[in-house]
Amino acid sequence: MGHQKAAYEILTELYTPETVMESQLTRMIFGWYARFDVYAGLMGGFETVLSREWFSSSQDYFTRRILEEPNNVNWKIEKALSSLRLIGMNMSILFAKKGKGEISHEQFLVENETLAKRISDWRDKMDPALQDPRWRVTDFSGAPPFDPNDIVDPYIPGILYHGPLWSMSKAMIDWYSADLMHKYQTALTLQSQPSKELAMGAYAMCQLFEAVEYWPGSPKGSIIACQASLAIACLFLPRDKQHSMWCRRKLAVIESLGFVSPNISS
Repeated sequence: MGHQKAAYEILTELYTPETVMESQLTRMIFGWYARFDVYAGLMGGFETVLSREWFSSSQDYFTRRILEEPNNVNWKIEKALSSLRLIGMNMSILFAKKGKGEISHEQFLVENETLAKRISDWRDKMDPALQDPRWRVTDFSGAPPFDPNDIVDPYIPGILYHGPLWSMSKAMIDWYSADLMHKYQTALTLQSQPSKELAMGAYAMCQLFEAVEYWPGSPKGSIIACQASLAIACLFLPRDKQHSMWCRRKLAVIESLGFVSPNISS
């Protein structure tokens, strides 16, 4: 939480929700912090540190750019990412308010249902330009041989994107994270049994992570960008030796690249 607060203070001292969108570098800085802010909130059960204005201003900016350049796929990708961050922010606020008793149960049910629809719509109503089959990875030549003892098959054709749509590969991992955390937090709040879809989502995230790790065309540093989602996925896998060792191996790979991850107990 200390690092989160320090980063927040630097960001808000130097920029406003409008000025942070003025250059590619500052947009990247904001995107990194906003993603971190959302993950911290969802994992910790508290609201995002950044206010709604920061997230909505980002989405509005990319919406305007798309109107100006409707065929520019980069703006469409950025808007999809900003929409996902906005969904995550809304989720962290909603569950934090429910936990603090600041919202009635009936109001929570209504808002949570709306949130669930926004999550599903993000994937189901995605711009066709962001699903262009020409940019799906179908060739894993040069990747390590498939391990029959692996918990997932990372070499399924079409689960990754390359070229101009590479960022959508990581966006899909983030979407699974948001969907999984929403289902889990909903079950906790309503004191109901978590659905089997949690494990299914965790496997999908692990499959995407390992595909990113093994595909020879992945840009350097790609798996570092996926580490938060991997940590979430590992929480919902079966607690047996095979799955625990898989998680430990993947976290060790991330740590070997300079990122320190929490231990996953067996």
